[in-house]
Parts: sequence; structure tokens; C-alpha cells
Amino acid sequence: MKIIWELFTDVWHLARKYEFRKLTDAEWEQFKARGEELLVKYRKHGSDVEMLYRDIFRAVQAYYDRSVE
Repeated sequence: MKIIWELFTDVWHLARKYEFRKLTDAEWEQFKARGEELLVKYRKHGSDVEMLYRDIFRAVQAYYDRSVE
């Protein structure tokens, strides 16, 4: 259960870092790079945890993608 809490808080901190606003190209690249780092972290905990991370991170990415439009 602890790993799920960490996953949610890591994604929240990443999203919060960029203040839910339109990102510059450099910020977008940093955002994606940090997302990849977190993927490596959560992949170590099995496929279910990895899939949960991917789904949540994808949702946050989609929010930022939409905010650019």
C-alpha cells in the first residue's frame, strides 16, 4: 500500500511543480524526463504498479497537452 501512496504523491508533486499552467518547450522536456525517471522507479515494483503509474502519468500529461491548446 505504501508504494501506491508514493506513486500518487510523486505524480502530484510533479504536476504541482509546474503549477498546472502552459509549459515552455524546455519545461515540457523536463516534465517528460522526470516522468521517465519515475517510470523506472515504479517498474521495479511489478507490472501492476508500473501500469498504474503509466495510466496516472498519461492523464497528467494529457492535462498539460490540453492546456497548451
